[in-house]
Amino acid sequence: MQRYVTRMFADQWQQWVPAVVVITVMATMIGLCVHQFAWTGDPLFRTAASAAGVPVEEFQILSVTIYAVVALVSWVALTVVGKASVHAIRRTHALWLLLGTSPAVVLGSTLLLLTVVSLCGAILGALLSTLLSFWALPAFNMMVSSAVQLPTYTPTAWAPIVVIVVSVLTALGGGLSPARQASRTPPGAALRSLDGLGRKSASVPRVVCGVFFFLVAFSLVISAGFADSLGVTTPAPMFNLTIIAGGSSLIAVYLLCPQIASFIFWVLTGVFSRTGLVVSALGTRSAASRVQVSATTIAPLAAGLGSIGLLLCSVNSVIAFAEILQPDGQANRADTWMMVIVIALMMLATSAAVVALSASGREHEIALLQAAGMRGRQVVAMIASESFAMSLAASIIAAVPVAFGGLVFVLASQATLGGGTAVVAWPVPAMLVGLIASWAALFIILLAPVLTPLREGPSTQLRQQEI
Repeated sequence: MQRYVTRMFADQWQQWVPAVVVITVMATMIGLCVHQFAWTGDPLFRTAASAAGVPVEEFQILSVTIYAVVALVSWVALTVVGKASVHAIRRTHALWLLLGTSPAVVLGSTLLLLTVVSLCGAILGALLSTLLSFWALPAFNMMVSSAVQLPTYTPTAWAPIVVIVVSVLTALGGGLSPARQASRTPPGAALRSLDGLGRKSASVPRVVCGVFFFLVAFSLVISAGFADSLGVTTPAPMFNLTIIAGGSSLIAVYLLCPQIASFIFWVLTGVFSRTGLVVSALGTRSAASRVQVSATTIAPLAAGLGSIGLLLCSVNSVIAFAEILQPDGQANRADTWMMVIVIALMMLATSAAVVALSASGREHEIALLQAAGMRGRQVVAMIASESFAMSLAASIIAAVPVAFGGLVFVLASQATLGGGTAVVAWPVPAMLVGLIASWAALFIILLAPVLTPLREGPSTQLRQQEI
């Protein structure tokens, strides 16, 4: 079976390119953080920082902050990609079981395949992070403080090993649960499923946890109105309160993403149907019918956009508030923009990989639509509507933690400054850019696998027998 798994990966390597790319991106980001940790702890680095009178902690705190963001985002991304990778070969699992393979062998073979996929991405990421560290780390440290004359950067030998181990284990952790589920699923049920995920009822613990975090966020918003009594009157405590409130609501919307996405799809379908946009309604309905796949795509996008919006809202609001208190002060946004770039790259790559893995088998579906009389332009319009619905849903969900965080800062600044003066910086341009960028990326990825059926016509695809 191990030999068969290796051969299957070699023959179908194109299918696993999206997952490998995501793991590579994640491993690269993790590797840069690991190299930064090691470099800031080097005696030569410490000596140079001390000679310039700059505390080493400034470099280390930044690296710790960025790594915390990278670690959290990587865990979410690799877990989602691991699940999507396992679901992408669910039909193969069913065939193995029909041929008499034991569930234990199916589980082991699935994890072996996921190990091969994650190992390819982890090795590439470790190599890229090592090469990029020669440029990225000196540039980053220069952004932190240009007064330090740092010695020539030297990479750490053990950093690539740490990157490979962490990336592989995280991806395997994400794929373990769906792999066990796949090995226990009756073959008939797996073969009847068109998308490999199907519709699942909402998990009661998941909903309860989501409601709990929403209540936490609401309570923090209410407490922000009493900031002067609670002692939250300086930029640092106000920033922390904003992040905690927005972060709590971010966790809530992430947990409730399938339910929220279903509602948004239902509303969009109704709007398109009433306005006579039949093709657009069909695309939105397609996203709604694949709600579990769509929610898996939307969740990392929403988490990424929400994190970026919350971070920008919190940082810019704190800076605006500090400028009122100290007009001559200057703020360093280097760490903020580094985290924005990291989150944007990781979450967009994750969503793109999930879409690519779930869209690989849509050629037959598109061929059926063409045979029913749908033109090529209409198919493209339907895909554009489907990708727009997913991007819009992700943006709406992402706006919730931004709204909670911004409202906290409004109330806290009013209570501190008095006179009805409120300070807040809403990241509207960044959210609009995120909406457009995610729409474009999802549209391209959804369109790519159907270009061949559109060019060749439905007959070629319909002649092929599905397994």
